[in-house]
Amino acid sequence: MLNVDAGGGDRLAMAVLAQYRMATTEQMHLIIAPEVRIEQTRRRLAKLRAERLVDRVTLPQAGRTRAWFVTRYGAQVVAEWPELRGWQPSKLVGDRTAREAAGGPRADRDEDRDRLPAGCAPPR
Repeated sequence: MLNVDAGGGDRLAMAVLAQYRMATTEQMHLIIAPEVRIEQTRRRLAKLRAERLVDRVTLPQAGRTRAWFVTRYGAQVVAEWPELRGWQPSKLVGDRTAREAAGGPRADRDEDRDRLPAGCAPPR
């Protein structure tokens, strides 16, 4: 089983990203844990990334601003939670944002295909 904390912090972070599709580190911090130091939010997101539940892109021309999103694998996990019953990854044009911001990952390789945002088809 995944090491997603039962206390809800990881679960909340995943739910926020699933519903908002993308959020910067600072936005995530303000939503999920504004009372703690931002380093704690960064560590939480890094842990989720290590488990391949979320990934990030560095936005062009925004310094080192990172935008986070759930991976396909993360979307599968979130879709099984009772509180998000019926949630489906969006298949709107806007889902290309992460792929384009990252410079278009090569989704012809299996490891990159899993890292695309939920609902995002590989480039053709």
